[in-house]
Amino acid sequence: MDTDRIVKESKMIMFVTLSVGIAILAIGVTFSLMNIDLISNPKAIIGLSFIPLSVAFAYYIKLSSIKKSPQKMCNLIITENDERLVALKNEADAKTLKILQGVLFLTYVGYTLMVPEDIFESTGWWLLMILLLFSLMLQGILLTRAMGNDTSKADGE
Repeated sequence: MDTDRIVKESKMIMFVTLSVGIAILAIGVTFSLMNIDLISNPKAIIGLSFIPLSVAFAYYIKLSSIKKSPQKMCNLIITENDERLVALKNEADAKTLKILQGVLFLTYVGYTLMVPEDIFESTGWWLLMILLLFSLMLQGILLTRAMGNDTSKADGE
């Protein structure tokens, strides 16, 4: 088992998310105290900081569990390293992306049909269109990149 790699990766993720969370929290508190109206409600920035802080806390719990009892965490380590389970997780992620793209497409079409006067004028309409196009293009880019990595590995063997 490669526990050192998992511990190093978890520590890096924990420190990065903790840093990002603290930075977002500091920005939100600063905006709130100085009455800077960059957005309508600075409390939203403070609320967003809880996402990376929660991720950092989850990784802290994971690291402390590994440190306390490495044998009990054996199943977690195996789950993260087993190629078959990683392939199943990747397949689930791909299906999730397809579902989210479908929901995004339906939201875009529904918004366009329900509020036709907002077409080309509303920020929400443009954001939905950009997100939809970005998700579709990014899928192709990542597929091309992954296939390029696979062929370069096959050529090297």
